[in-house]
Amino acid sequence: MPGQEDITVEVNVNTTVNTAKRSISNTIELSLFLYIVATSLTSAAVSNILLYRTCVHALNYTEAECRPYLSPIKNNETSHLETEVQKYTTIVNTVKMILEAVVPAFLSFFLGAWSDTYGRKPLIAWAILGSSITSMLLVLYGLLDNLGPWWYIVTIIPFSITGGFRVLLTGVYCYVSDITSKENTSLRMTMIDAATTSGSVIGSLLSSYLILSIGNVYLLLLAALLNVFAYGFTKFFIKESLNGSIQGGFTRVLDLLHVKDMFRESFKRRPNNGRMQIILIAMAQFLLMSIMYGIMPLEYLFTRQQLQWSLQDYTIYSAVSTSISFVGGFLGVMVVQKLLRLGDISFTIFGLLTCIIEYILKILAFDWLFMYLGSLISIFKGLSSVLLRSFISKTFPRADVAKIFALICAFESFAPLAVPLVYNTVYAMTVATLPGAIYILSIVFVTASIIMLGFVQYFHWRATRITYNNCDSPDA
Repeated sequence: MPGQEDITVEVNVNTTVNTAKRSISNTIELSLFLYIVATSLTSAAVSNILLYRTCVHALNYTEAECRPYLSPIKNNETSHLETEVQKYTTIVNTVKMILEAVVPAFLSFFLGAWSDTYGRKPLIAWAILGSSITSMLLVLYGLLDNLGPWWYIVTIIPFSITGGFRVLLTGVYCYVSDITSKENTSLRMTMIDAATTSGSVIGSLLSSYLILSIGNVYLLLLAALLNVFAYGFTKFFIKESLNGSIQGGFTRVLDLLHVKDMFRESFKRRPNNGRMQIILIAMAQFLLMSIMYGIMPLEYLFTRQQLQWSLQDYTIYSAVSTSISFVGGFLGVMVVQKLLRLGDISFTIFGLLTCIIEYILKILAFDWLFMYLGSLISIFKGLSSVLLRSFISKTFPRADVAKIFALICAFESFAPLAVPLVYNTVYAMTVATLPGAIYILSIVFVTASIIMLGFVQYFHWRATRITYNNCDSPDA
């Protein structure tokens, strides 16, 4: 019958389109995975080099005294230097993180609305290109032994001016939102998180062994090659996800109309306190990103001081902790959330409550067991960013999602501007007496985030059932 033939053709076309979309999505995960592996490898080598350069060039100790810092295996030879070297290194890292975040924070106001016209792929490709150039400069920094710790800051400029990690993630999340149905949004975003997590695990596990076998500089060279490969793969194999996007548009990036468009769409009046929900989620994400940027550069130093760990000890812990989070991501979205019928916000709050327990254990840590037990208890903590973006994708019109993501990215981008100064100041003041004070500060931030998300959940429970299509936006 003619009707049956039409239905068959339509089903076949839809199946082909969906298959094509899935294959495109997988390539974006591979690009992100390669980039994260390179970043994790770089982090371990740079930590060693920075400690060594601080010891020699900034504090004027002899090369013989400072050489143990270049090894991932900690010994007692540098115990008399630890506090002084760590305090100076935190100052360098603070300045580096602030300068690294300035341009991405500025660009975040423009790129969300810009990508609605010119596509998502440029956001991803530009950030990975900047990372590739930065990684090459790090190789040069590692080779020139006469350069002090402050020269390290120069190497981050290319990555910063091309958008940094936050713009990269904004592009990736918008990309996935374009090609994924609302029913599968949580799972698809979990796959993005899985690519990030698995890349971090592999990079962390391999880093200390590669440093021992090939040295810090060759490890930086390997990371640079991975970055270049990730950029080439993104440039030539990833297809644009936005139908009807316009090629080029680089000169229109800083058009103030994009900023006006983002704020207008994000802050316009919406039913069911929708505007307030967006603001609260953005503020909560700012605090959660603040914790990440505050603790990330300090946790290795904390374990050296509190538990006398070596870099190898820490990278093993980091890999195990990240693996637990990786497993928690899949179990959380595919099993626990569905089994308990928890919404995205409720599950996020549950995960954050376990974070408080983790931080209390780390404050009290006098043995390695506390660190691992804390990571195990907070197995679902890594889902917060994924679940909050999933909630936005499901709750608000698809036409507005990229602009709301851009607003959240802008909030997140301000975290590394101010927070490292706060965390590093607290750590420098308490490193000799209570190095775990940084986790007390984190508990305060987590508690504030839980309260904000509690209001979002309250507004959502009270919400009337409104169905948006992909083109219309509510103005009521």
